[in-house]
Amino acid sequence: MQSNIPAEERQNNMENRWMKKIDSGQLSCQRALKLTVLLALLAVLTLGGCTGNSPENGSPDGASGQADSGTEEAKTPVIGLILSSEDAKENETVIAGFQEAAGEAGAELLVRIPEVSDADARKAGELTDSFVLCEVDPVEYQMLLVNELVAEDVDVIAIHANHRDALEPVLSAARAVGIRVCAFGLEVNERSFDIYADTADAPEAVAELLKE
Repeated sequence: MQSNIPAEERQNNMENRWMKKIDSGQLSCQRALKLTVLLALLAVLTLGGCTGNSPENGSPDGASGQADSGTEEAKTPVIGLILSSEDAKENETVIAGFQEAAGEAGAELLVRIPEVSDADARKAGELTDSFVLCEVDPVEYQMLLVNELVAEDVDVIAIHANHRDALEPVLSAARAVGIRVCAFGLEVNERSFDIYADTADAPEAVAELLKE
């Protein structure tokens, strides 16, 4: 069942819930700091977009922009892979497939695994509209990991999402700054991905996104 709550409202609900956790001391200091920083990052990405290559940010004659372009062309492409849980049976096979695809594409692979069980991840996927009111670690961890990969300046994010709709705020924000998203394992909201692939075909799909 697809949520009828707008993406912006869902994002605000998520941020308010995280801030309550931080204020009440329910989170460790390390995770609270990470949440605070990444919430600020998400707000910037959602509201500001990406203007790093605009003429206004370069020198008057545009020389800086040309230099930036040359740097980007030389940059090693980076793939961010987000799995569904720590103990999913597919993990080893999926990672091996992406390592092979990254090697063939001359890309760097960053693997991120949420600290949740496969059982909890599956339960999270069954939630409907009420998920915004729940304490759903499988969803929150993946939101954090998406933002971490955005901060790492990856070119493509491949994700086996733990919920069809809940990740829309962070995935759409990532796409807004030029990061391509490949969903696999669970087809997410259409605003959250550039391409969907079966798990076995996901490495090849990501390699194609790198070529575009």
